[in-house]
Amino acid sequence: MSDAKVPHGERERKDERYEVEIRVDWVSGQMFVSDHVTNIGKGGLFIQSQRPLPAQGEVEMVLWLPGKSPVRATGRVVWSQDPSRAPGQPIGGAGLSFIDMHPADRALLHDYLRDLDRRAPARGH
Repeated sequence: MSDAKVPHGERERKDERYEVEIRVDWVSGQMFVSDHVTNIGKGGLFIQSQRPLPAQGEVEMVLWLPGKSPVRATGRVVWSQDPSRAPGQPIGGAGLSFIDMHPADRALLHDYLRDLDRRAPARGH
C-alpha cells in the first residue's frame, strides 16, 4: 500500500490522516496481537485486525515506524468493526485516539508524519 493522504471526511478529526502499512503490536487485558495500522495521524490511527478490540477500552501499542525507533503509545478505542458481525464489510479493526505517549515518542511520530506529508502528492487549487 502506498503512503498517501486520507481525506478529512470526518468533522471530529482535526488532523490530517495518511494511508500507511505499519506493523503494530498491541496489548489489551491478556491479549497480545501483531496487526497493521492502515491510516494514522497526530491524533490517532486505524488498526486493521481480525481480533475485536475492546469497545472504549485502552490499548497499549508499539508502532514500528519505517526507518525510526519503535513508538510506544496508549490509545482508546473510539469505534470498532468486527467483520464477522457485519456482512459485506471487507476488513475488521478499530479506530483509536492517542491518549498517552512519551514526548520523545510523540516527536518521532510527528517526524514520521512530516515525512509522509512531504511525499504526498500536492493537492489542486
